[in-house]
Amino acid sequence: MSSNSQSPTSRPLPANMVIFLTGFSFLLYEVSWNRLLSLVLGATVTASTVVLASFMAGFGAGAWFWGRFADQKTALGSILAGLLAGIGLFSGVNFVILNKVVPNIYASMGASGSNATTVDVLVFALVAFLLFIPAFLMGGVFPLVSKVATASSGIMAKTVGRLYAIETLGSTVGGLLTGFILLGALGQQSTILAASGLNLLLAVWMFSDPSFRLSEMPESEKSQSLAFKLNIQQRSALLGAFICGLSILALQILWMRMFRIYLTNTSYTFALVSSVAIMGLFAGSTVFSRRKTVSSDPQKSMLKIVLGLMVTVAGGLVLLLNLPEMLMFPFTSVMTSPTARALVLPFVAALLVIFPPSLFSGYAFPLACRMFAQGDRHVSRDVGLVLMVNTLGAVLGPLAAAFLLLPLLGATMSVIFLLALLNLAAVFLWRWNSKLDSTAIARNFLYASFGALILVMIISPNWRILPPSFSRFDRQILYYQESVEGTLSVGQDRDTRTRSKYTYVNNSAVIGSTYDAVKVVKMVGHFPFLLGLEGKDVLVIGFGIGVTTSAIASHPEVESIECVELVPGLQKAARYYEDLNKGIVDDSRLKIIAGDGRHYLQTSPRNYDLISCDPTHPILGSGSLYTSDYFQQCRDHLKPGGMVSQYLPLHKLRTEEFLGIIKTFESVFPNSTVWLGHYHAVLLGGLNPLEIDFDEWETNVKKLGKDQHFYVNAYHLAATLMLDGTAIEKLGANSAINTDDLSYTEFFDPDCLLEDNIGKNLNFLMENRCKVDSIFRNINRPELMGRYREGNRLLTESLYYKLQRDDNRSLGLMKKAMLANPEDQEFPFLIKLYY
Repeated sequence: MSSNSQSPTSRPLPANMVIFLTGFSFLLYEVSWNRLLSLVLGATVTASTVVLASFMAGFGAGAWFWGRFADQKTALGSILAGLLAGIGLFSGVNFVILNKVVPNIYASMGASGSNATTVDVLVFALVAFLLFIPAFLMGGVFPLVSKVATASSGIMAKTVGRLYAIETLGSTVGGLLTGFILLGALGQQSTILAASGLNLLLAVWMFSDPSFRLSEMPESEKSQSLAFKLNIQQRSALLGAFICGLSILALQILWMRMFRIYLTNTSYTFALVSSVAIMGLFAGSTVFSRRKTVSSDPQKSMLKIVLGLMVTVAGGLVLLLNLPEMLMFPFTSVMTSPTARALVLPFVAALLVIFPPSLFSGYAFPLACRMFAQGDRHVSRDVGLVLMVNTLGAVLGPLAAAFLLLPLLGATMSVIFLLALLNLAAVFLWRWNSKLDSTAIARNFLYASFGALILVMIISPNWRILPPSFSRFDRQILYYQESVEGTLSVGQDRDTRTRSKYTYVNNSAVIGSTYDAVKVVKMVGHFPFLLGLEGKDVLVIGFGIGVTTSAIASHPEVESIECVELVPGLQKAARYYEDLNKGIVDDSRLKIIAGDGRHYLQTSPRNYDLISCDPTHPILGSGSLYTSDYFQQCRDHLKPGGMVSQYLPLHKLRTEEFLGIIKTFESVFPNSTVWLGHYHAVLLGGLNPLEIDFDEWETNVKKLGKDQHFYVNAYHLAATLMLDGTAIEKLGANSAINTDDLSYTEFFDPDCLLEDNIGKNLNFLMENRCKVDSIFRNINRPELMGRYREGNRLLTESLYYKLQRDDNRSLGLMKKAMLANPEDQEFPFLIKLYY
């Protein structure tokens, strides 16, 4: 390569730095865009998969186009500068369009009465186009940098392997830094702008650095870069690149589903798991680049890679099917810190399940480039084509996993299907290699293993992935369904006195049938009407098992209930709770809509008298339903005099976050209140001041009738008032508002996982409770209300000590509550229930 205009030592360091920083910035974009689009398009697997596929399609097309375009070019620095500048500029513009313009499109088209499905299709097409452009530019970076670095080193295979390793290292660092620090500390907008700024700075460097300019290609070699016929080795290279891209990305969808069933569903957990997959790619490409000898039979090496991928995927599946017993329960008994369990356990599980297959896939890409390349002078063209084929697999894999395999086969059988696909690829790689013995035992083993995998799929054994509590507490499985949006499990305790039922979507408890859990969701549904709401049209976000919806439906003035549920299979699970939800599924006023609640609000032209929301915990996947942006959406869709009721947990939140959410709600609804239902709370706010004459309240309560799961007494329920708007404004004066851009419910402090937070929040409410006369006027028997308030105070204190596992003191306080407030019949019931 003596004809190069630069010395061999002039390019490796700049090339390494460029590829590391671009890999770093690309993951900043990917993580940030994924989160932003979950807010705009809905937090659904469907939306995220379509977004990923659009991005990868642009990336692959860019790799092919720019690789060919740059094959005969010498001013690669200028081309790279143009690509990086375009990425930075388009990404900044895209953020503005996605964050500001797209929501307005939804609002305006929804208000005009346009069909919601048509609007979604148009917006999805616009978003796909917007993502395609920067991804198309991103796809050109690796082939071009590979050409520059290879021209310097003269060793194509090792150079590409090294660059791929450095790029994936940058991606790993970028993904971890974005998920753990940047989005929580800087916010979404600043993170994207930082990535854009980094790309623009790199563009300036590329344009001014002469080391990225190559010598002119000889005329004799130019013609070779146009068209060529694939030989057997190149076909093997493309097959290996395609099947590895398809299987790893499809497996990531399936692995994530399984991990969501087993692990704590936090943003940190899955940032960690995703980064482990990229770490595997980094490790595999590093191993390739550091090999001192080059295999004389690269086709055989590719066959070994695919077989290694098969073995490690199969081993990971065995571990996943037995993860609670083999890893989680032993691990939990050793580690007492909930934070360590939430972070270290996923990391270890991902290392065992995801890292080994990712390592083989990371080795496969530079190997495929080495097998395919026709000389160092056509590196950008050859690497671009291999990268395009690899990316094509990465596009088809997630689409097939999310929309075909999961709903048709379930997670476990989907992995078996992918094993069969890898096995089939191995058969072709064997047959295409003339150096291997066609009668070898190994070949026959490949056929036999393929047949065995197909047989397993036909037999379809009942291998279910269940939440850990099912095996820890020996729960009977009442219902199980895997769908695109989640895995639904309904279980019941076998040998307990109460035989409680539990429903999970993945590993998030929808509701338990315990008394306190049922009480609070009934409060969410009943209290707006008890406070005088004359609600005809109601929107419920999160159907769950229908208890809140049934409470709302019990009020005869309600004419229509729209209920948006991310996992519509819960409608069937609700059948197991008809004693609690009174058969609400069959109510003619109810319309259950599959989808994301925020997205539905964004697209709906309707206004409502009541918007009620009973989501999962804010740090366990529902953080976007506790931001000022969401609460403002609710306010914008209320009719005059309308109200919003929302579940508020006391656990897994420090008092800072707990009070912050309350203050965030009050910042949108100044007429706000907080009510306490044992270990849970209710946020209630409206457009008008919340005031009611106590006689009217008492009349409304009596209309409820008797309910064995909900103590109906006007004084008892009024005594659950904890905070009014004045108290919230005073207590939350210094609290940060939780926003979409800077969300402390999604990117939370690890101390939120400490078990004593629920006790601290109970104590906070006890110490700061407001007077009931701020809401209730003309209380007929103030002395009776005083007894109920004192009884409620002692009950709350009793529950606090029960959390501390001090049953004697808890029981003593419960008995004191009975003496102070003998009229309250909930106390003897609770003594019988708990003690």
